[in-house]
Amino acid sequence: MLALIASLVLGALPGGQAAQPPPPQPPVVQRPAPPPLYNPAADPRAQIAAALKSAKEDGIRVLLNFGANDDDSSKAFAAARRNRELSPFFADEYKVVNVDVGRLDKNLDVAKEYGVTVRGGDLPALAVLDTDGNVLARTPGTAFRSDADPAAHDPAKIAAFLKTHQAPSPPDAQPVFDATLQQTKREGKSLFVWFSAPW
Repeated sequence: MLALIASLVLGALPGGQAAQPPPPQPPVVQRPAPPPLYNPAADPRAQIAAALKSAKEDGIRVLLNFGANDDDSSKAFAAARRNRELSPFFADEYKVVNVDVGRLDKNLDVAKEYGVTVRGGDLPALAVLDTDGNVLARTPGTAFRSDADPAAHDPAKIAAFLKTHQAPSPPDAQPVFDATLQQTKREGKSLFVWFSAPW
């Protein structure tokens, strides 16, 4: 009996095999929570000023997105923005400023400055600005709701809105170049060509 107890205490199994320790468990990695889409501590006026400056350098528009982190429609709009059809607009055509409206009790004065109506059921509320800060268009998020799923936003409707209000493409330089080249040939001069970009 004592031999059996000693065998169990020492970790031996019947048949003389030693007990195997359990395999090591991978450590639990605590990933930090992603930052909120609508930063409650951000200064929206400073963000808008920075976006306007950057948009002017790039020749694109600014999109003001008034929403809330706990609003399902604001989350649905954020999810729709990751759609492959829409990502070029947000990467190349618009500087987006996400403005936190909390529980319809924050930054309402900023929304009012741009003529944006913020109310429950209509979030997110959007405004498109030109590079001088002039409002070109306003719309509630309800305009983008999917006909098939009212809880989702329709990427095609968002794309149509963004395409309508994006900045015009720069003019084609080829006709100017051709005309100037012909003029320099007639006048016996050289043509200096300078290529540049706003970024």
